[in-house]
Amino acid sequence: TIALFSLAVCCQARESAEKLPDFKADDISGRTLKLSDFKGKIVLLDFWATWCPPCRVEIPNLLEIYRQFKNKNFVLLSVSLDRDIPLARQFVKEKEMNWLHIIDRESASSIAALYEIEFIPATFIIDGKGKIVARNLRGAELKNTIAKLLK
Repeated sequence: TIALFSLAVCCQARESAEKLPDFKADDISGRTLKLSDFKGKIVLLDFWATWCPPCRVEIPNLLEIYRQFKNKNFVLLSVSLDRDIPLARQFVKEKEMNWLHIIDRESASSIAALYEIEFIPATFIIDGKGKIVARNLRGAELKNTIAKLLK
């Protein structure tokens, strides 16, 4: 427990404008994405799963953020940590989560490891220079932070 707390404190301290770990993966439609392709845009990188109750609670907020900012210099990219890939794809479709999704067990696992994901939901806000400027915000705080960066 102490080691995990120390790790959390360490990682929180690194939060301000740390270098972005890049990755390449196929999205839900089969298109290959590289995170670095979105340089110049504000990116919300969201790690989630259908079986995660707090993730499900956050979906209406993500829908609102996506609808409000999708025509601005903004990208929402979700990485699903689901094991049941068909279920996750169906869930995204039913909930009209029409942003970019990586729903591939192998890719998602390697991306989660790269970002040292220990719990979900986990979010990263990435600025136009490719730096992580905030982590694990939710609700109004998440939306307001993105809005400020887009001004």
